Amino acid sequence: GDWFFHCHILYHMMSGMGRVFSYTNIDTASAPDISNKKLAQQKLFAEGNMLHAMGRVGLESNGSDGNFMIANTRWQASTLWHLGYKATTGYESETMIGRYLGRMQWWFPYVGFDYHYKIEGGPKNLFGSEEKNWFGQTSNKLNRKTITAGIAYVLPTLTVADLRVDGNGKFRFQLSRQDIGITPRLRFNWMINTDKEYAAGFRYILTKYINLSTHYDSDMGYGAGITITY
Repeated sequence: GDWFFHCHILYHMMSGMGRVFSYTNIDTASAPDISNKKLAQQKLFAEGNMLHAMGRVGLESNGSDGNFMIANTRWQASTLWHLGYKATTGYESETMIGRYLGRMQWWFPYVGFDYHYKIEGGPKNLFGSEEKNWFGQTSNKLNRKTITAGIAYVLPTLTVADLRVDGNGKFRFQLSRQDIGITPRLRFNWMINTDKEYAAGFRYILTKYINLSTHYDSDMGYGAGITITY
């Protein structure tokens, strides 16, 4: 007969982790076939492509950082933010929409909008002056309001390599990794890019939705507090 195997984590199943295994030469009296395979397949594909939402909001002593996304198997719309408590620690948000390509979905081309505002006087950047990025271009990260287009690729380590260009012709290459499991409850994340921005932090899972968290951000400095996940 026809058997549906899927991940027991429901949002994994809803985002495509399911397969139908079909056996032939069977006793149809004890294991009848699906009567309307075309309809069943349509319903299966619909369930495997449902929209689902995920979010994370950090509330820490140096500000708030987080992200929110809504996605299905192929499409994803997301926004992220890093908001300090004052202009010297910066206000930043990036919003994008894109589509995963290929059977394995490693490639993710996208378009979006980037807002970044900061004035001098915040944490000292370990990589020196922020007037130019590592491509040698004059940086616009202190006052940026521009469209963006890029492509991200998931490396074998689940590190995301992201190359983009904005509406002012400024390039940025970024490497990042989320949710590195240190212990069953402790998670680590990091990020670095050619705008000389970098961050690293830990989350300790207390409950399904609440985490203790701490991180360092090159714009916002050190912080500690809680992170709410959904």
